[in-house]
Amino acid sequence: MLLASVNHSLIGRVLEQDLYTDAGVLLLTKTTVLTENHIRMLRMQHIRNVYVSDHGWSEGDGEVISSQLLEMEIDHESVSSYLEAMEDTRRLFEAVQLDNMPKLEAFTEAFQKVAACTEKRMSLFRSLYVLEGADSYTYRHSINVGILSALIARLLKWDEEMVQVMGAAGFLHDIGKMKISKEILLKPDQLTKQEFEEMKKHTIYGYELINGMEGKCETLALCALLHHERLDGSGYPEGRTREEIPIACQVLAVADIFDAICSDRVYKTRTSPFEAAQQLWKLACDGLINIEIVQVFVHYIAQLYVGSRARLSDGDDVEIILIHQDEPMRPLVRRREEFIDLRYHRQLLIEKLIV
Repeated sequence: MLLASVNHSLIGRVLEQDLYTDAGVLLLTKTTVLTENHIRMLRMQHIRNVYVSDHGWSEGDGEVISSQLLEMEIDHESVSSYLEAMEDTRRLFEAVQLDNMPKLEAFTEAFQKVAACTEKRMSLFRSLYVLEGADSYTYRHSINVGILSALIARLLKWDEEMVQVMGAAGFLHDIGKMKISKEILLKPDQLTKQEFEEMKKHTIYGYELINGMEGKCETLALCALLHHERLDGSGYPEGRTREEIPIACQVLAVADIFDAICSDRVYKTRTSPFEAAQQLWKLACDGLINIEIVQVFVHYIAQLYVGSRARLSDGDDVEIILIHQDEPMRPLVRRREEFIDLRYHRQLLIEKLIV
């Protein structure tokens, strides 16, 4: 047990004691995985130091995310399928850590139900990027990237068999991270050069793990290996360029980047899908990722959030009213009785979506 100062380096650490206010009101319970919002709350309560585990960082038990989803106005079936998939993912990935490799079929079955629910009810998908905290990030990221990869394949009008393959590829793309130490995987600070070189090996580990599964699939293995490659050759692990990168891996790269930008992690807070789309567009224009994939995806994602509430970079809450074809990342929004066209207010950004 360590006594640590309350600052952002605690994000992802696990509390070792219950925390109370001066008035005796319980603030946080022991075993809570600390998030940015927790740090903010502790500072407001003038709590300077807390006891945290000295055993590194934790993914959390999913309770923080579960409670947020259950409080949202989403149909029960969708929430249940997502939470079930999250628990199945944890169980399967932990089996990989223990060298007890499940069959490929076990992974695809775990993902299939939540994928089917998301296709029918996009309310769940929209809500994923309102969730706060890094609780169970690795498992959620795998599910989300699977959902996004299948969605992009469908938008590109690929046949249904390939849509299913892409969903599985997204779900398994980071399985190699189960061979990376938790100290590196969940470190809340910038990785050292040596740590980053070890982190990059998750692509190679993923390729080897999938090829070692009963029922292995070469497309899934290649997607795990090459999802960090970039068209200009700046990616890893092989520094491939353009035609050397299979189109399935290019799709997965877009899905992976988008979800990572939109989600809280132990070392960064999330941004909005609109800002994520803007960053994807810049990467595409700079020649790093496939611009045709990005264009189709960005237009679709933006349309999903019409009617949603969001927070602007100036702190005001707005409602998204209309998506422009020419600039889908800068929609028309309504702030109380005032309409604001973000195309003409370039200083304003949609910072994040809110419940």
